[in-house]
Amino acid sequence: MTQLYLIRHGEACIIKDGIVNDYGLTELGVVQARKLRDRLVRSGEIRADVWIASSFLRAKQTAEIIAEGLKVSVVLDDDLQEMRAGQALGMNKETLDELLALHNPKQYPFSVIAPGAENWPQFVLRVGSALNRICHQYEEKTIAIVCHGGVIDCSFQFFFGLNAFEMPKVGLQTDHTSITHWSKQEDKTWSLIKYNDARHLEGH
Repeated sequence: MTQLYLIRHGEACIIKDGIVNDYGLTELGVVQARKLRDRLVRSGEIRADVWIASSFLRAKQTAEIIAEGLKVSVVLDDDLQEMRAGQALGMNKETLDELLALHNPKQYPFSVIAPGAENWPQFVLRVGSALNRICHQYEEKTIAIVCHGGVIDCSFQFFFGLNAFEMPKVGLQTDHTSITHWSKQEDKTWSLIKYNDARHLEGH
């Protein structure tokens, strides 16, 4: 059976001096990634045939910390990036907040926040296509992907066959460095084994 583990990156720094961008992990994010690494080294619960990560810095750094402990290599995949903000990156937070209010994807799923950005259906299609490609490429293997909360959201739309033209009515609150596990059964259907497993962060 194909096993797919989706791991959200650690806490990220997205604002510096009022400017929004991908600045990588915070100090807490590094600690979270190390705690997950140590858990996986101790437990051996994910014995992946391939490790893949989004090429966004926060996911790449998280994957590198995990890979260091497990002695594995990581393949970067641009198609697993979070919903792309295009030219909204580099804006100040106040301007971005105004744009988000005008282009709220829950109300306006086809609206684009800035040039070069994606709308919600484009994001779902990209991530769904990537998951489909990866799961076919590594059929009957164990796959681990370090990615983003939005990518994990899209996995529910993909595997449950939900409407890709609007955001789900139910919101998911995926913790940093948590593990979501999907398993493809013998009848070719996918089952959700667990969601949001971040017990390595308990008590901290």
